[in-house]
Amino acid sequence: MNILVYPHQLGIGGSQINALELAARVRDQGHSVSIVAPEGVLVEMIRDLRLPYIPTKTSADHASFTTAKQLMGIVLQHKIDLVHAYEWRPAMEASFGPHLLGVPLVVTVLSMSVSNFIPRHLPLIVGTRELADDAAARGVKEVHVMEPPIDMTLNQEQDSPGSRARWSFGGDEIVIAVICRLTTDLQKLRGVLEAIQVIGRLAAVFPLRFLVVGGGEGLEEVTDAAAAVNMRLGSEAIVVEGPMMDPRPAYEAADIVLGMGSSVLRAMAFKKPVVVQGADGFWKLLDPATLSTFLRQGWYGSGGGGAVDLDAILRSLLADPARWTQLGTFGRAAVAEHFDLDVAAQNLVAIYRRALAAKWAKERWLLSISRSAAGFAKSSAVDALRWARERTAL
Repeated sequence: MNILVYPHQLGIGGSQINALELAARVRDQGHSVSIVAPEGVLVEMIRDLRLPYIPTKTSADHASFTTAKQLMGIVLQHKIDLVHAYEWRPAMEASFGPHLLGVPLVVTVLSMSVSNFIPRHLPLIVGTRELADDAAARGVKEVHVMEPPIDMTLNQEQDSPGSRARWSFGGDEIVIAVICRLTTDLQKLRGVLEAIQVIGRLAAVFPLRFLVVGGGEGLEEVTDAAAAVNMRLGSEAIVVEGPMMDPRPAYEAADIVLGMGSSVLRAMAFKKPVVVQGADGFWKLLDPATLSTFLRQGWYGSGGGGAVDLDAILRSLLADPARWTQLGTFGRAAVAEHFDLDVAAQNLVAIYRRALAAKWAKERWLLSISRSAAGFAKSSAVDALRWARERTAL
């Protein structure tokens, strides 16, 4: 097969990294795979994976007819058999671009919700069973669950002392790490700021260091919050590293990891105990009692006690270091069973073949596309009205 993979962006993030890693593994199975996406820092990763790359002409957050037209040209020029779009914007551009030419299209959404205006006749891949059930209930014909896959070879401990030495972490210090985009999306920033305050208080009792890795619009606020805590303690308990192209040393250096989404899975692969972060005060320890819940709803949650819950979870872990090894071994075994990258690539190829072989009734296809266009137009109009009101208020 000749496949075109379209991640929504090439900034550091779980969805796009998964797209690139899977693309390389599909290529390794004997298929031709190219990447099209707006330019970003992950272009370097594309080069390292030896994948052909075509930059889009636009990089806006909204769907672009210019990009849809460009996709049509790419598909015709390179004789593409199938397009795989990640997240809603590439899905819409591909739907009203090459898919109108009859090119099969597969869509992956790894966000915590699926846009209603993605055409329902398209094969849809989501990251949780809960999202799959919701999509099926809304009339999506074909839904697959594929949790974010993990390369078990790359993501494992290799030089823990070297990684800890990178940040001058002492042998008697307990390192808690969070590796995420510092953005308001999914309340990630709010959780990191909450963790800084909790760990700052605990650092007065325990020999703690908190390593924050990630970039985004919240980096300055995180840096300021860390500086205030460090000044109060008189030591650098909170270490703000900023973004890392390869964050594996951060996972390796940590004793405990906080996070959500694919970051949780990477921490599990590194045999680290994990506290899952969510929205509205959600913090939950990953253990045998909670695994089934996360397998269904994803590595995220909503609602909880906030700082009180995180403080209690961390105090429990800090009081029982022997449990760290048990939780770490359990976590890596769970990743190997459910999230292995090679198995995911094999499953993805099967989905591609099914999409290529599918035959759609013309009436059903037209109804799905028309419904999608109407829904997208309505959503765009609402967004435009909201923007106009906000601008008027200013």
